[in-house]
Amino acid sequence: MFDKMRRKASRAIKKVASDAAEDAAEREARKVVSKAEREAQENADRASAEQYGDMKVSKKITGTMITDFEKFQKSWEKTASNPAQSVFHLLIAAYNYCLNPEIGDPMATVVLSKKHNQKDASTPTGLKLGKTNRYLFKHMAEDINIVKSYLGANYKADYKFNEKKLTMSLLTFNSDGKYGKLFIQSGGKDNPTPIQVGKNKNGQWKIIEFSSVATGCRKPPSEEDDF
Repeated sequence: MFDKMRRKASRAIKKVASDAAEDAAEREARKVVSKAEREAQENADRASAEQYGDMKVSKKITGTMITDFEKFQKSWEKTASNPAQSVFHLLIAAYNYCLNPEIGDPMATVVLSKKHNQKDASTPTGLKLGKTNRYLFKHMAEDINIVKSYLGANYKADYKFNEKKLTMSLLTFNSDGKYGKLFIQSGGKDNPTPIQVGKNKNGQWKIIEFSSVATGCRKPPSEEDDF
């Protein structure tokens, strides 16, 4: 009887060890993929910088932080005919996600293309972030300075931030009337950041691709000098 119990326990231990090994392998694979994705995105950003790096800020988009979903949705709907405002609202959603995903997730689904969301009847929009977009938002949540750098914070000032005085710096917007690409400037990155948008049947601009937003930003002096 004891031999049978030992064999059973041994099989259980081997299974746990095997599962742990698989989990570790998956994490390592994810690191490799993430590194490759970051490098590819950085190369794309550098290419964009060569074309738009010398451009000056053409417009400042300003506003205050919104933490209530209904107010957020109404605010976007009033300004959705302006692609820069849609990007501005995306950043507000990302900031809220960094603090509380339960608030930021439904906000994000308002401005993101429905093609990249998943259906979820329990949310205010009936949608939730799709796998890829959720990964990007989770990455930004690891360092809230990434989002803050697009809303007025600067690494030289340790990303000091005022929720009542948000400022997004727009460099340029190129469009064929239905699809377009905006470039915004971060206070923590050298290169301008491209974001792809598209206009839906209601004349509202939605975000199609924003992975460059989620790339890392510079460390503030308080951290850089802490060694």
